[in-house]
Amino acid sequence: MTFLRCLLTTLVFLCPLLRADEPPLRIAVTPDSLRFTWPARVGAVEVRELPLHTSAAEGEGRVLWSGAGSEATVPRFDGARDRLFAKFELRADGKALGAPQCVTDFSALPRRTNPLGSLANKKGIACLLDVEDGKALGFGQSNQNINIGWLIDWQSAEPKLSFEFEGRKIGLRPAAVAALDRDLQALNAAKMRVTGILLNYVQTTTPRTSPLVHPLTDPKTITAGPAAFNTATAEGVFFYRAIVHWLVERYTREDAKFGRIGGLVIGNEVQSHWSWYYLGAVEPEVLLREYTAALRIADLATRSVHADFPIYVSLEHHWTLPASEDRTHGFTGVEVLEGVNERAKREGDFPWHLAFHPYPEKLFEPRFWNDKSAPLRFDAPRITFHNLEVLPAFLRQPRFLFEGKPRRIVLTEQGFDCPPGPDGELAQAAAFALAWKKVQALPGIESFLYHRHVDHPNENRLLFGIREHDGSANVNGVGRARKLWDVVQKAGTPEEEAAFAFALPIVGRKDWSDVVATKFDPPRALKRETGHVVFDFVAQRAKAQQENVQSVGQRRIGPPDEVQQEALQEHPKPKGRARLTYRVAIPAADAKRCLLTFDALLNNAKSNGAAFAIEMDGREVFARQLKGAERVPAEINLAGFRGREVSIAFIVDPLTDPAYDHATWVAPRVVLR
Repeated sequence: MTFLRCLLTTLVFLCPLLRADEPPLRIAVTPDSLRFTWPARVGAVEVRELPLHTSAAEGEGRVLWSGAGSEATVPRFDGARDRLFAKFELRADGKALGAPQCVTDFSALPRRTNPLGSLANKKGIACLLDVEDGKALGFGQSNQNINIGWLIDWQSAEPKLSFEFEGRKIGLRPAAVAALDRDLQALNAAKMRVTGILLNYVQTTTPRTSPLVHPLTDPKTITAGPAAFNTATAEGVFFYRAIVHWLVERYTREDAKFGRIGGLVIGNEVQSHWSWYYLGAVEPEVLLREYTAALRIADLATRSVHADFPIYVSLEHHWTLPASEDRTHGFTGVEVLEGVNERAKREGDFPWHLAFHPYPEKLFEPRFWNDKSAPLRFDAPRITFHNLEVLPAFLRQPRFLFEGKPRRIVLTEQGFDCPPGPDGELAQAAAFALAWKKVQALPGIESFLYHRHVDHPNENRLLFGIREHDGSANVNGVGRARKLWDVVQKAGTPEEEAAFAFALPIVGRKDWSDVVATKFDPPRALKRETGHVVFDFVAQRAKAQQENVQSVGQRRIGPPDEVQQEALQEHPKPKGRARLTYRVAIPAADAKRCLLTFDALLNNAKSNGAAFAIEMDGREVFARQLKGAERVPAEINLAGFRGREVSIAFIVDPLTDPAYDHATWVAPRVVLR
């Protein structure tokens, strides 16, 4: 009976502790202490303090408190170091009881609650060059790029300007601070709410020793400049949390002495990280780990100062469509949101929000109402203004709510190109009119910051500007107003209907009623690869040895409103068999199935037939003769080839006539499942 009683007692404790909807540990912060609470249990527990940086070793933490009961209080500060910026683990009998947790309860702190700017006017601008012109256009919001590498002076022993954080002096560059103050003061005086875009520009000349450079970021291979924040080292996390804390402390003052910021977007277009949040060639899991850490640290730094200072995840329009063919360069927006949400809830949920960029599917085509890849489905390849209503609906799903409320959504960067020709300005202006009507009809979207005020001469020939560039050597030269100027100026005013009337026939509407849908189509049952891709034959097509091949090319297979599959199209010469041969290292993969997967497709109904075959080290492992437009899926078990480098040949035989033999290998990969 004694054993049974002990077992029941243990189960009574573990059941409430391990509930999926209840964290193992709750942490509240006060001005001078941290208070831990956990489900009551019999026996001793210990609370361990762990560092926030992501490269922390497993045993790097230390015991902060031990004993019995269901709560504990410890000093908030360890000397000058603030334990707010740590995570904590509850342990019993040498084992962790759930994931490490972060501070989530700030209610006992005397934080600021003053307004950070009005959201009554959703109309805003990105890259504003003339505040007076912005006032004439009626903007109620703007953005402000904030480069931490420009602000922080980490090299000077005696910086000319500095602030103190956790007992250390942090150097600042006076010119950068003065410029930021000047911009924010001007925008505040113009009564514009400002969303800060927090960036970390790394140049090719930036030393690897900089605490702002993530260990996985090689400055010599940087692409566009914006890089990941250094969340991997203790020194990197220190500088990052210090500058975020300084920003919110300085720019949320009630008197707005230095100007005001109403929120921070953390990084830029994360699913397209190779170009816009450069960490290097990393798997999505690594990017999500580091980016979620940056969000968490920003939450701790901002919510400890101001009670309602939002931080935002940054995404562009790729939704279920990967932002890159190479998953180490980019992946999908849905994966970012699902990954951030799961990690946030695992370690203590916090109020992250979303900054989205719903550019048209083709940047040089403003007529987004024709976008084929933006259907009204949660699994749409892209989210553009065409299906914008999908975005708030997706985030209203219960698993994404924070304290029962949807995450906030702001549109901080999106614009419409002005195509050449006499109708170009009309198409651009009509695109803004329809987009504005949709944003106004969606209460879940708080802002529409148009990109950009003036054309930039170095923006890949894109002409997004409300005004033209003036053609001078000055990249910020303000030129002639386009048709768009008048449309933007009238948006949100009593003159809107008259000013927007020209757009109705252009966008194919009789009026502006029902501009957003309330019902969506169900997701499509698509073939998805859930395993780990060891070798992608399409991505590695340059490595294939060609024999008797007339042409080989990359194709995308599937309708435009689905995520199309990458494929190799192998066209044989008139006589003989065409071969594409790869050398592939097959992993040992003891615990997983290793497979060669593909679909064989004769991608033209006019073909009179062709034969497909796969050879591995000269042995035929697949052979099928297909009719025109016929498609056959295949999986080949590679258990017999584990731990070896093998030759894999994709073979096509035109049989009697090679005409229309568009022989296609759809999504050919070696995968582990």
